[in-house]
Amino acid sequence: MIQLNHDALAITNYYDQRSSVKFKQSIGLQLQKRKELLYNLGAISSYSSMLIFFWHGVMILLSKQQPKHTLVLYAASTLFSILVMAPYKWDKKWMRIKTSVGITIFGLSLLIYLFCLWAY
Repeated sequence: MIQLNHDALAITNYYDQRSSVKFKQSIGLQLQKRKELLYNLGAISSYSSMLIFFWHGVMILLSKQQPKHTLVLYAASTLFSILVMAPYKWDKKWMRIKTSVGITIFGLSLLIYLFCLWAY
């Protein structure tokens, strides 16, 4: 009786492990199939965050406020990092586009922040 319960438990554990492995493989396969979709979602998120940052700069300009120094430093350091990393990403078309958009958005944002810092 005890041996039978032990064998049943071993069989149950074996099937639980197999289903766990199959589940992990299934998730891995789904991620592999949707890698392009996930990348595109990440890219859209990145572009939208850049536009939100730029929009914030425009709103500060329209409301004639001084930006916080941390925002100016963030825009400057992000622009600097994009410029420094640009040559390493320039071989792929989409990286050239993303880098160009980043340089444009953070460059304009930095100019807006510096103008507001100086003018107001």
